[in-house]
Amino acid sequence: MPGIVELPTLEELKVEEVKVSSAVLKAAAHHYGAQCDKPNKEFMLCRWEEKDPRRCLQEGKLVNKWQIKRHCAEPFTEYWTCIDYSGQQQFRRCRPQQAKFDECVLDKLGWVRPDLGELSKVTKVKTDRPLPENPYHSRTRPEPNPEIEGDLKPAKYGSRFFFWTS
Repeated sequence: MPGIVELPTLEELKVEEVKVSSAVLKAAAHHYGAQCDKPNKEFMLCRWEEKDPRRCLQEGKLVNKWQIKRHCAEPFTEYWTCIDYSGQQQFRRCRPQQAKFDECVLDKLGWVRPDLGELSKVTKVKTDRPLPENPYHSRTRPEPNPEIEGDLKPAKYGSRFFFWTS
């Protein structure tokens, strides 16, 4: 056996999951993307660098902090149910509910709805985590072949390359 695998305990894995449908995610996507941008990118960077999800449990727990439910539950529910009940989950039929939800989020949480295209900009992640020892998980290079001592003699029956060229 190469080694013993250390698994996290059940208490470490215990996180309240965000059980939501696509309409809920679509309704909260703008605010969630703007406010949870750093924890999400921190978690994805950790997963990419470590190649082991067990080392990124703390970053993963920060992603699941959901504040909208506590502060603006009623306007948020009206907004996502409107999106859910409009056949193709389109925003244009639910602008009044969206305005109420945005107003509540602005008043209680101080979050401003991001401008169009704001969330698709490329950003760098500034992290406090130390860089892993071997972030690319590359193997050590083998030693180069030793120099051949002495003279090389030609093949006993000539070159075998002749077979492929005739």
